[in-house]
Amino acid sequence: MKKLVWLTDLHLVEQGRDWPQGVDPLARLRFCLDEIQAFHSDAERLVISGDLIQIGNPGAYGILREELTRISMPYRLLVGNHDNREAMLTSFPELSSVDGFIQGVEDVGNVRLLYLDTLAAEGKHHGELCPVRMQWIGEQIRSADERSLLIFLHHPPCDIGVPALDRLSLVDSDELGDLIRAREAPTHLFCGHVHRNASGLWAGYPLAALKSLHVQFELDLTGSNLIRGDEPPGYAVVLIKPNGIIVNYRDIPAL
Repeated sequence: MKKLVWLTDLHLVEQGRDWPQGVDPLARLRFCLDEIQAFHSDAERLVISGDLIQIGNPGAYGILREELTRISMPYRLLVGNHDNREAMLTSFPELSSVDGFIQGVEDVGNVRLLYLDTLAAEGKHHGELCPVRMQWIGEQIRSADERSLLIFLHHPPCDIGVPALDRLSLVDSDELGDLIRAREAPTHLFCGHVHRNASGLWAGYPLAALKSLHVQFELDLTGSNLIRGDEPPGYAVVLIKPNGIIVNYRDIPAL
C-alpha cells in the first residue's frame, strides 16, 4: 500500500498583509503540516492542488517554501487560478515545467501520478486546457497503460451541483474525458478550487474534490453567489492499494 497526503487552496498572504476572510491561513497550514509530519511521515508524497497564495501576494511563495521544511516527504505543487506561474517557479525552480506550464508526471512503483496546469488567461477564474497542454496530457495518459493513474488538477472538469462554483470549473473538458474514458485500469481524479468535499463519477471513473485549508463555501444548490460557510478546514489522506484507491478526509481545528 502507498500513501499520499493531499491539501488544497491555502491562500497564503505576504507578511504584513490583511488575512483573507479574516482568517490566518498560515496558522492553519502550520497546524496541518505539524500533524502530517507527526502521523503521516510515511507518505510517498504531499500534493497541494493549487491556489497556494491569495491573488496578488507572490511573496507568499517564499513563506510556503519555508513552511514546507516542516515535512520530511517530497511535495508536489499545482497551479490554481490565484497563482502566478512566474513567481511560483522563481520560488520553486525545481517544479516540473512543460512548454511553460507547471505540469508534471512521475511513477511511484506501479502508480502514475499526473499533475495538471489548468490556469486560464490572466484574470480568469475558470480552468482551461489548451491544445499544447492537452497534447502532453494525452501522451502521459496513454503511456500509463495498465498502471493505476491518479490525476491531480485544480479545477473540477464537471459541475458539482453548486451553481456559483460550477461556472468557475474547467471548460471544454470533453477531450480530457475521452482520454480517461478510454482507460481500463484504475483511475481517480483529485480536484481543488471548490472549497468543499464532493465526490462522484466522471468519464466513468471516481472524482474527488477537497475542502480548502482556508475557508469553505456553503452547499447552496440554487443561488448564484458564493456564500462563505463555517465548516472547518481539512486535508485528505489517499491510500493506494492493489485493489483500489481510498480517500480519507480529516478536519482540523478552525484556528
